[in-house]
Amino acid sequence: MTGSFASPRITEFMAANATRLADEDGDFSDWIEIYNPDNLPISLAGYHLTDDASNLDKWTFPDVTLVSDEILLVFASGKNRNNSSAPLHTNFRLSANGDYLALVAPDGETVLSGFAPSYPVQFQNVSFGLAPMENDIVWNFFSTPTPGKPNKDGNRAGPNISVVEKNPMQPEVGQLTIKAVVRPVNAPISTVKLYYRKMFENESRLSMNDNGVEGDVVKGDGVWTAVIPETAFAEGKMTRWRLIAADRDGVKTKEPAYRARLDSHQYYGTVAKDPEIRSSIPVLHWFTKNVSAAGSSRGSRGSVYYNGEFYDNILFTLHGQSSAGFPKKSYNIDFNRTQRFGWNANSPRAADIDLITNWADKSKVRHVLAYEVMRESGVAAHFAFTVRVQHNGKFYSTADLIEDADETYLRRAGLNRNGALYKVYSNTLNKDSGDNATKGVEKKTRRFENNRDLQTLINGLDLRGKSLINYMYDNIDIPRCVNLLAANSVIRNIDMHRKNWYIYRDTGQSDEWAILPWDLDLSHGRTWNTQNTYFDNRLYTKGFVVSGTSIRLVSHMFANPAMRAMIMRRIRTLTDRFLQPIPPIGTPEKELFYERRLNEQLLLIDPPAIVPSDALLDFKKWGSWLQRGAIVRYTNTSSDVETMAEAIERWKTEYLPARRKYIYNTQIVGKGGEIPLPQTGGDPTTDYFPLVANKANAKVHVPTNDDLGNTWTGSPIFEPFDTTGWLSGPIGVGYDLATKYDSLIGVNVEKQMRNNTSVYIRIDFDVSDPALVDLLELRMKYDDGFVAFLNGEKLISANTPVSPTWNSSARIAHEANPRAYIKFDVSNKKDKLRRGRNVLAIQGIKTAKSRDILIVPELYAGKISKPTTLEPKINFGKVEANPASGNQDEEFIQLHNPNSLAVDISDWRLTGGVDHVFAAGTVLAPKASLYVSPNSTAFRARKMSPKGGEGLFVQGGYRGHLSNFGETLAILDSTGVTNNTTTTSGQASDAQRFLVISELMYHPSEDNLAEFIELLNINSSKTLNLEKVRFTQGIEFNFTGSAYSSLAPGERILIVRDLNAFEAVYGVNHPVAGVFANRTALSNGGERIKLEDANNGTILEFAYDDQPPWPTEADQKGHSLVLIAPHTRPNPALFENWRISLLPGGSPGGEDKATYPSKPIEDANGNGEPDLIDFALGNDLGLSPVFPQFSRGEDVPGKGDSLILTVPISLAADAVKIEFYFSTDLIEWHDGTADLELVSTKPLGTQRVLRAWRVKPTLRNQPQLYMRLRVVGR
Repeated sequence: MTGSFASPRITEFMAANATRLADEDGDFSDWIEIYNPDNLPISLAGYHLTDDASNLDKWTFPDVTLVSDEILLVFASGKNRNNSSAPLHTNFRLSANGDYLALVAPDGETVLSGFAPSYPVQFQNVSFGLAPMENDIVWNFFSTPTPGKPNKDGNRAGPNISVVEKNPMQPEVGQLTIKAVVRPVNAPISTVKLYYRKMFENESRLSMNDNGVEGDVVKGDGVWTAVIPETAFAEGKMTRWRLIAADRDGVKTKEPAYRARLDSHQYYGTVAKDPEIRSSIPVLHWFTKNVSAAGSSRGSRGSVYYNGEFYDNILFTLHGQSSAGFPKKSYNIDFNRTQRFGWNANSPRAADIDLITNWADKSKVRHVLAYEVMRESGVAAHFAFTVRVQHNGKFYSTADLIEDADETYLRRAGLNRNGALYKVYSNTLNKDSGDNATKGVEKKTRRFENNRDLQTLINGLDLRGKSLINYMYDNIDIPRCVNLLAANSVIRNIDMHRKNWYIYRDTGQSDEWAILPWDLDLSHGRTWNTQNTYFDNRLYTKGFVVSGTSIRLVSHMFANPAMRAMIMRRIRTLTDRFLQPIPPIGTPEKELFYERRLNEQLLLIDPPAIVPSDALLDFKKWGSWLQRGAIVRYTNTSSDVETMAEAIERWKTEYLPARRKYIYNTQIVGKGGEIPLPQTGGDPTTDYFPLVANKANAKVHVPTNDDLGNTWTGSPIFEPFDTTGWLSGPIGVGYDLATKYDSLIGVNVEKQMRNNTSVYIRIDFDVSDPALVDLLELRMKYDDGFVAFLNGEKLISANTPVSPTWNSSARIAHEANPRAYIKFDVSNKKDKLRRGRNVLAIQGIKTAKSRDILIVPELYAGKISKPTTLEPKINFGKVEANPASGNQDEEFIQLHNPNSLAVDISDWRLTGGVDHVFAAGTVLAPKASLYVSPNSTAFRARKMSPKGGEGLFVQGGYRGHLSNFGETLAILDSTGVTNNTTTTSGQASDAQRFLVISELMYHPSEDNLAEFIELLNINSSKTLNLEKVRFTQGIEFNFTGSAYSSLAPGERILIVRDLNAFEAVYGVNHPVAGVFANRTALSNGGERIKLEDANNGTILEFAYDDQPPWPTEADQKGHSLVLIAPHTRPNPALFENWRISLLPGGSPGGEDKATYPSKPIEDANGNGEPDLIDFALGNDLGLSPVFPQFSRGEDVPGKGDSLILTVPISLAADAVKIEFYFSTDLIEWHDGTADLELVSTKPLGTQRVLRAWRVKPTLRNQPQLYMRLRVVGR
């Protein structure tokens, strides 16, 4: 830890701010305190804060001055706010687990005060900083933080402990080496001890060493080591350990810190592998002394090991009401703040999860499939999946792991994590029935406030007539509720009434309310009644098309004709997708959603290859139940006692056929019901086309070791992959000591496979648009086995080990049929396709004694199309791009359904000047309209109609704003087919048409205050009025009252951060309109800039960046960003439209472009090309000339059979542009823009780059191809 008493320094920070200090948004953000110890004021302009030792200028202070002894508080919130007249916020957050932190001088190199490599682990609501009144640097923890004030009494910090591997790889029974980096904080280290225990035995102690022996590798390197002995481990049992380090003064540090006995972990730990555990589902190891105590409301503490992570001192309590009486119970698992639960690497960690019993569901899949249908329908439903539970090293149960309701759930599900979420136990939102905001509900989020918002909803639902309709359209998330009710119908959920649902409000954003689901086990034919309670073994298939009407909000929606039509249309959509119409006899089960998923779940939990399976172990341990609930052993001979397989068979033979008959024969319009007919007609057809065809060229390699790992499988992170030395030829691949495969083999590997049983195959192929692929089918002729990968992701395998290695053998022999392919549906991997180049990689394997091998792959894409009727037409109504208020968030696009039927537009898209995907559940009632806006709250607050309070269906959230230039808007259906278009008329102001930002200096090298923005009038005859033109994002500035109120044709104008700093670098007499207002500054890390005109219309809005592919030379390396060919008004949001300035410092107020050749058609340098060509290609820049060429080289992406066109480009040659034309016969030529795909841009220095385009397959495979390069003036 470093610090200088002569410079500003960090004196205190908090990295675990739970409730101590809220920022201006009400968030409890972490904070950092900066103190000026000097006798003179210090300007922090240009100083930096960072949490990354490799990025010392990560966040830069604006021009803010600290007088002597003044303290400045900066929030480390990640919000990135640098307005010096408002609270400051860094663009990073602090980690409570310890991290780098530094205050850096304006040079971006000198660390003035910092913590390297990391500060100690921090504690909730405890700050860390300099001890008060010390002459030396002494660091303390402060239980009473003093943000913005001098530090007071604290506790001296002990050594800093950083465990090298907190979750070591799950060990076999044997020794385990534990390493920790221990560094002194205030005094040298004296001792480091490790305490370990096996299961619940007493602790044993070891001394950790940094002496280069006893397991320690390097003496004195700060890495302390101890070896836990083999006796501390047993198969399937836990072993835990903790560390204590003491310094010379006797100050100790514990790791884990274990500061909160009920909300922190005491130990690290692991579980030794148990070879007896064979399972296809995730395994959750649970350790606690007393299961019965866990089955109570008080609960008991224990540990969990899951997916390679150990969680200690967590709380298990009883979950549920009715299920509390089951022999196999449900549990709440509360994880500590210091160790949240990582259930999925791609999702946020959970504070709590529920381990839900599936004892009453003999099929063990209802909860999981019900939540899956909800999520697949677009409902923000919990994750739920089945796990095997081991308790204290022995099999305990199978159970459903289900997400708990909190802010993490909201964020994971795509909702507003700051929204209000209530869990409903006994409430129907009915004021007339005595319901209120505190009765039968539990507030799960925003517990710092009362339930007044829910009471307002209950009061609103008590309105009548038009007032009720207006209230619902303004305050209810109609699509989300429609979607939930429709999905509820599909799964036949009977248990959403006075309880078992959430009510959620999108607080602070749309403020709309919606119903969300929980507790879905009484679905898909299950019921609950007073006679049998849970234990009715019959399957019920009728009713519950309309459900949940005991809830007042739901009953109001079904009572409103338009909303009822929306729900019924969505029921039809989802029913056709999941339940599906009555299938023809013989339809393969894999084509039916429910049958397929039932089979897949059965194969996971009750696989025939694992004996005993998890399902069987659970069945034997917990038994079953008879009608009305009698508990019996699994050996009972009653027909009510069913295995998982038998119960799933009843799904497929009893429930699903009968439910389909009930829905499609009695509940459809025209058959006695009100579920509408499909909104499109005809049967879908599928057209297949080859992505990889027979005889496609392949690269082939027989490995001799495991050096390649999985790098060869096409993963983008390892591409381009070097296949130098690999065999090449048409597929198939193999050899045959007989002759039956000879005609199929294009690459013979007999010689290479004499010492191996595996061969690697790579095939490149192109996909123009992955969105056009609905189905994906791998067709194989193989002998004996294979595993296939698509762009590094496993597609499918056959007859291979579970985890193949470079020299794996097939399990058994498999003969290929030379005349027929075996087809594998891999449509579940179609999302792995990439636009442009793709790689199909296959590892072919044979048995050890086989005398042949054959791998012949084909990969086909399928496009599903409806050959008859398209989706019903949706019309555009009024489009308002210029609201009278000047607030663009009040703009809207009206869509109208002219049809006599409701139209489901869920997942349809609105494109053009704006972009919007319609929320799941968005249905237009017959003859009804929808108003789409960037902000629904702003729309409803409009002063003029259309606005809130008028009963209008509104959906907010589209990206972008309507252009005053006029544009074409399009509605695309869920398949991407254009449903309708409209073109708006242009109403652009002169400033919008002719004013551009032509140059940006956001991070000068010499003086961080010499920033500037240059604007250019690109019109040749019109003077632009700059009155009320202003910057509103990035920096603040209004041209009204500035030094320039207009801009002449072709002229440039500047605004600067600091005039004195600017003139010190560039001199005087530049056209400077003024300085950035309110001490704002351009961000060194990139940010969004917005320029608005006098009518509040957007002139320009874009974000620049300091990271590739944006030019990095503009990031404190002396150059500015220059807009390429600004007179053509290129899109400033695209990095390829920017370059660095020709000279360091840029050219503020002047042109920055290469000099146009005086005699463009002459050849001044004698290289055989006109000077105009050299000018465009950059061959006049004093570098070695480079000319366009075709190649099939290995040095750029798109190698192998790809045809590459490389062309040098002079970025500064603004006056010209390059065009490409292609011909196959030198007679007919066509524009080649659509035939090229840009794959790389390589800097060549001095404003020149080498761009490589891959020629698309339409031209690549031509026997001859000619290119003509044309240079034209702009």
